Formats: sequence, C-alpha cells, structure tokens
Amino acid sequence: MNASSISATAPTCLMCDAPLSASLTRSGKRCCPGECEWRYALLRRQDKVCAVCGRPLAEQELSARVCAAPECRRIGLADFARRVYERNQARSQALIQQEIERATRLRDRVMSAFPLQEPASFPLTVIPAFTARLVNLPERRRSNFRDHLTTLIAQAVAPASPPIPDRAEGQTAVAEAPPAARAVMGMACSCCKGACCKDGADHAYLTVDTIRRYRAAHPEQRPRDTLAAYLDRVGHRTYEGSCIFHRGDGCALPRDMRADLCNRHYCKALLEFQRTLPAEGPIRAFFVAADFGVVRAAALAHENQMLSIAPE
Repeated sequence: MNASSISATAPTCLMCDAPLSASLTRSGKRCCPGECEWRYALLRRQDKVCAVCGRPLAEQELSARVCAAPECRRIGLADFARRVYERNQARSQALIQQEIERATRLRDRVMSAFPLQEPASFPLTVIPAFTARLVNLPERRRSNFRDHLTTLIAQAVAPASPPIPDRAEGQTAVAEAPPAARAVMGMACSCCKGACCKDGADHAYLTVDTIRRYRAAHPEQRPRDTLAAYLDRVGHRTYEGSCIFHRGDGCALPRDMRADLCNRHYCKALLEFQRTLPAEGPIRAFFVAADFGVVRAAALAHENQMLSIAPE
C-alpha cells in the first residue's frame, strides 16, 4: 500500500485497505469492524501510526512518527521541531526559575548570618558558571594557534593591509562603567570562572587589529618577538574545549595582549546589573554563578568588597 495515495473520494480501511461503507465514513471510523479495528487501536497505543494521516507506520518510519507521504512528512517534521522548541523553552524557564529560587535562599541565608540589613538592597544577579575541567593542552592546539598567530602578524606588518575590526558587536565598553562598578563586575567574573571564554578555541579572539595595537605599544619588538611573546603565554594546562589561554587562575594573557572583545565583554546578566546601578553610593550586590539550575559559586559585594560564599 502506498501511503501517499490516499483517496478522498473512496475511503479505505487503514489496516486492510478495503473500501469503507458510507456509514463507517460518516461515523468517523477509519477501519473495518472487528480484527482491523482492534489491531489499529493497539498500534495507536504503541505510537505506531502516522501523527498526521493516521496510517500504520513502517519500521523505518517509527522514529519520525510520520509516514513517507510528502505532505505528512512536511507537516510532521514542522510539528516535531515546534514541540522540541517548546519543550526546550519550558525546560529553560524551569531551570531559570530553579536557579533564582536557590539563589534567593542562599542570599537570605547569608543575610541572616551576617549583620546586614535589608536583603532586598543587595540585588540578586545570576550569572553563568563555567564547569569544564582542566586538561593537558594537546600539541595540535598549540600548533593551530601558532599558525593562526603567524598569519595575523604577517597581515599586521603588511603596509597596505586594511584594518579589521574586533568582533564586538552589541557589547558595551568597559570604560562606560565607573571604576568601582568595573571592579565589582570583575570580581563577579571571577565567580563565573570564564563562561565567555569557551568560544576562544585556538584563536583566542585575536585579530589583526589586536596585533597592531600590541605592536604599537611595543615598537622595539620584531615580528618574531611578537610571536614569541604570545607563544610564551601558552601553558601546558587549559580548560577543555575553551580558549587556549583559559587557565585555572584565569586568562594567561595580560590585558594589553588580549583582544578588545575580551577586555570589554560582559555577559547579559552583568550588563543588566550595570544598567541598574545607583548613580552614587556604595555598590551592593549578591552574585550567584549557576549551571543548569545548580548553584556553583556565590559572592557578596558590600562596601566595595567582595566576599566569596559557599553554595548550599
């Protein structure tokens, strides 16, 4: 039986393909009474019928839950994608709510343990938590970075090479935040441990403009000196799957060697925290680094000091 040849004028039984009587068609029945009917009911309970047209599925069609008919395939896959999206959205919202509830309980516990008043005056900010493990740096990654850096240096010293801006679309510059706010947000980043570094891979976000800026600050260096300066910063241990310079104690590069993007990037949570800061007075905050609903680290900012808190 060809699942794509469904006749609208002569309905047939979904099991035996025999023509259905007018009375069965009017009543909405799609199978002949008796054995066909109960066999079809069993298939439905086992999710072995097409979710669109109701036809029994072949073995190779079971995973998709739709038959081979083009229209059923189109509708079924679109519906499947929608349901996956909705399920992921619901899961994300549930995890976010779980993080907020756990973070609030932790803040209230800390407030009660310290002589601090008005817990609400310490705004709660939930930031990402980086949880990858430290591993030995493969020689392949070191070689990839050397090749990438060699290309950047060659382009940077070429007199006719046009400037290539750093990839920092939509980011707010660090200079826009007051020094005290930058200090507090920097301490919050140490609580996170570098979730924003994970896409640095073997390029560390470095661009031609990064190398030009560094060379302008070090005019005495020849190209091979610049190459050596960066390679000397590549260690033997790094976080798995993260930037080649991402170590257990933070970034191996000083700020003047980092890409502009690294120097001015804040996650969305910290940008929102910065936006809601009071115009003057001491900065109060409670930061919680969480990963999929699990609180990994926390820190209290009070009177421009940061206190690390053990999660519950």
